[in-house]
Amino acid sequence: MDTTILLMVFGVAACLVAGVVLFRRRRSKEDDSFYHFRCPKCQRRLRYLARQVGHKGKCSNCSGEVVFPPISQSID
Repeated sequence: MDTTILLMVFGVAACLVAGVVLFRRRRSKEDDSFYHFRCPKCQRRLRYLARQVGHKGKCSNCSGEVVFPPISQSID
């Protein structure tokens, strides 16, 4: 077998393995549990991740500005 073809096969395989590793690493960070709170303006139940605590966002219902509360203040 020609060495060029062999190198190309190994290169493609290495790229596929690297892609799978990076994809799984990214997904594992996003698999956090969701927490919920009520929008102070319209009372719609909103969800957020633990890493969003303290950050600002907008309510998907009324577009009111919200700050994601500490997990201890989340609701079920």
